[in-house]
Amino acid sequence: MQQTTFDHDFRSYELKVELAKCFNGIVYLAQHRPSRRHVAVKKFLMEDIKNDFNFIMEESKHLREFDHPNILSYHTAFVHNLDLYFILPLMCFGSCRDTMSNYFETGLPEIVLACILRDVVNGLEYLHRKGYIHRSIRASHIFLNESRAVIGGFRVCTSFLGEGKRVKTMHELPPHSTKSLNWLAPEVLAQNLLGYTEKSDIYSLGIMTCELANGVEPFSNFQTTLMLTEKMRGYQPQLLDCTTIPSEEVFAQAMESGGVGDSGSSQTRQIYASRQFSDALHKFAELCLVANPNLRPNAADLLAHAVFKQCKHTSIREQFAACGIETADFNTIKDYDLNLSSEFSSMSMDTSGGVEWDFDEQ
Repeated sequence: MQQTTFDHDFRSYELKVELAKCFNGIVYLAQHRPSRRHVAVKKFLMEDIKNDFNFIMEESKHLREFDHPNILSYHTAFVHNLDLYFILPLMCFGSCRDTMSNYFETGLPEIVLACILRDVVNGLEYLHRKGYIHRSIRASHIFLNESRAVIGGFRVCTSFLGEGKRVKTMHELPPHSTKSLNWLAPEVLAQNLLGYTEKSDIYSLGIMTCELANGVEPFSNFQTTLMLTEKMRGYQPQLLDCTTIPSEEVFAQAMESGGVGDSGSSQTRQIYASRQFSDALHKFAELCLVANPNLRPNAADLLAHAVFKQCKHTSIREQFAACGIETADFNTIKDYDLNLSSEFSSMSMDTSGGVEWDFDEQ
């Protein structure tokens, strides 16, 4: 199969529809005109990102350095007018957070969850072996296509290698970490002399496992100080099923404070109470969420975990199809407003004999 070359000409990309907004940018579904391949285009207004330009360039550098099937890559990047564009592979199911919002409000089926975790652990093992800590593992930073899950969100990724040697521990709180506090390990939040290592990503993986299983991130109804206190004393969030679901009274209180799901209390509790996750999945989450980082497994250890036995002979696409979830026909998607704005961006002005608008493509 001939490899597609993605060029730097804005006119080679037809923006079809807005997919999401992210960190001072907008992500579009687009089609590369020469190859007819669909891609994702991430657009940043240079004026809006001037204070965060270094973070975006750092993320771009990481994506160039990494080469792994479970790490997000990008095809090319360029500047057009006053906008910065990244051309990325299209992740047809969006992020895990998108998938839950659209199809699984009370959490993913276990076999789908196992397929995703397997890919994320493979990606983390690669990152840690290369000397990097991701520092922002969460459902919104894991993206899904028809064949695999990939890790994105590398804006605060950092290396624990300095001058060719391993730095024993990191100490600084990740920049822009306000929205990620619920996922951060206790040793990261503690900000003490002990610091943290790549094992902090494993704790975040445990929080994300609960997030994917329950449909809502742990600690979502906690004040920041209470969340920190609970993490420091070793409190572990749980996967909600018939073995862990609290009483109706306790569950109703959690619903009122926004801690469990968005649908009706009785209905949501019934869904949780009617399912049962395997012991392997419960133990996987428990291992990741051990408060002492020295007692947590590393990513390489987790690759051999029993929870992944169930997904050896299946795929995300196969399991989504079993749930009635199929990819869209991207050729039929068109947003007239985007097409109009694209045409206006291609206009040229001739002032030699007055003002004339040229709508012809060049």
